[in-house]
Amino acid sequence: MDLGVIVSYVNTRSGKGWFRKGETFYDAQSYNQALVYFTKAAEVNHTHSQLYLGAMYSQGLGTTKDFNKALLWYTKAAEAGSASGQCMVGVLYCDGSVGGKPDFQQAWGWFQKAAINGDVDALGLIGLMYMEGNGVEKNYKIAMDWFKQAADKGHLAAPAAVGQMYMIGRYGVDQNYDEAESWIVKDAENGDPNSMYSMGLLCGLRTDSKQDWNKAFEWSMKAAELNQSGAQYIIGQLYQDGLGCEKNYTKAMEWYKKGEDNGSLDAMAYIGVMHHYGYGVPINYTEALAMYQKAGESGSALNGKGLLYQDGLGVAQSHNTAMWYFEKAAKMDCGDAFNSIGDVYKYGYGRSIDLYTAFENYTKAAECVSDKGMYNLGLMYMDGLGTQANTEMGLHWLRMSACFGYEKASEYIKKFITSSTQVPRVVSNTEVDQLSIKESQLHNLEERLASLMAENELLRKNITSNEPKDTNVSAEDKKPEPLKFFEIQKEDIPTEKKEPIKFFHL
Repeated sequence: MDLGVIVSYVNTRSGKGWFRKGETFYDAQSYNQALVYFTKAAEVNHTHSQLYLGAMYSQGLGTTKDFNKALLWYTKAAEAGSASGQCMVGVLYCDGSVGGKPDFQQAWGWFQKAAINGDVDALGLIGLMYMEGNGVEKNYKIAMDWFKQAADKGHLAAPAAVGQMYMIGRYGVDQNYDEAESWIVKDAENGDPNSMYSMGLLCGLRTDSKQDWNKAFEWSMKAAELNQSGAQYIIGQLYQDGLGCEKNYTKAMEWYKKGEDNGSLDAMAYIGVMHHYGYGVPINYTEALAMYQKAGESGSALNGKGLLYQDGLGVAQSHNTAMWYFEKAAKMDCGDAFNSIGDVYKYGYGRSIDLYTAFENYTKAAECVSDKGMYNLGLMYMDGLGTQANTEMGLHWLRMSACFGYEKASEYIKKFITSSTQVPRVVSNTEVDQLSIKESQLHNLEERLASLMAENELLRKNITSNEPKDTNVSAEDKKPEPLKFFEIQKEDIPTEKKEPIKFFHL
């Protein structure tokens, strides 16, 4: 038999020939024809063709998007031992593409198989599950271990993820801005968009002397121009708040829309925010709600929907529905959601007023870098609501809020400093003790005064009863002159009794 005929027969039976033709058409973006040949090859168990079909059905290339068919072909590849197939099956379960909602248990199992078989993306995805708390308890320390394994094997996004966890510093990892920078800066300088985005976050969010909004803007813009969707959202925020640039709502909306086009849920949510509050566009609650719905599981979107329901804007007012959205967003560490919960308990929106719980939630909001949360936490310290009054701490959080672009905080600080009637009142623990001592001294003085007055009255009666009777003295002459036993100086007794410091826990 002719050797060429034998090779042709083998290629056909193994699917290699059909795969090569499919690959040629795929590279030429002739997806319809590529699909035909990949299908022929996949049906004779050609693993690479099965992977291509999974990708084409999940993206809608040359066919209608169909996640169930994508799952079918990825699963066939996975069961044949393909680590990439195993990872992609996990992805479809993790993001809820099949079944209508995420199945983290299934995703976890497939990611584990893929990781054991050497898939680097699976290492990073397991780290991401721990980082976001998807199907497992959120734990940055464990997440960091997985990301570091991925980084050691060349995963491009893993170093930036490690840096972000050091930047945030929660869930088992201590905050360390310099360590964060060491993980991020090298790849950022080498042009990696994810690392540039992370450097932008670090320059803006760090609270030490190296914070620099101008650098935050520069790094974020570099990443945004390379179509990094998260950076496009951040540039929108920087223009919205005027951080590192002149405030410009038009440019903010332009960048939010670029982020939306690239799939950024946060960018979609903030287009909703722009319509919700009328930033550069007319207020439109219907459009705001539509964008919040489009943003889906974005914490900012969930919080935005909650605020619409709380105030009855474009929807029927429902405090319970609002709280449901706030709490769901708070589980995702959305700082503005913690702030909204703080407002619920401070002002009693569908709940009993509880200033202690309000203070707790404003604290969480501030820790999650919510400018509104920082502002409200500052006010709680200034007014001694839900906590001990502390002007120093109050001004600290107000300045932090102002630093993040919240105008109300800047206005409050300015009025506080320039007001001729308001004297800075720093109430430390020592001063609270001193106030208690002064109140006790005043109380003792009042008791002593009452005792002396009683003694004076008794002495007067005794003197009157012991006087010799004189018939020649008139009744007017007999009227005794009151005794003066001591003289009270006005400055010795405060004219106004101060109320003790109150610690509210209603």
